[in-house]
Amino acid sequence: MMDALVTLFITIITAVIVYVGSEIRKNERARTIFNVLEPLAKDAVVAAQKLGVTEYLSGTMKKNHATKTVTQALLNAGFTVKDEQVIVNAVEQAYAKQRDLLKQYPQKDKEAG
Repeated sequence: MMDALVTLFITIITAVIVYVGSEIRKNERARTIFNVLEPLAKDAVVAAQKLGVTEYLSGTMKKNHATKTVTQALLNAGFTVKDEQVIVNAVEQAYAKQRDLLKQYPQKDKEAG
């Protein structure tokens, strides 16, 4: 009877350790994504703004370009973000924080068609 309880206890402890280890790894990946998301978004926003110097891009087109750039960079690094709104929010925040910096890149006007 005592051996059965010890075996059960060890089995439960092992399962808990495996679960906790798995959760810690998930948390570390989430923290890593969070830490790289802001600088990636800043760089992507600047790149999209620079692209608008030589060809007309609407604000939505620049936002979409920056969002795709961040998503691809994360994928290339082995990360996936299931909720794209997280990336969109990071891009919008990066744009808002860099408004003055972005003004140094004059945007090409939409040509009359």
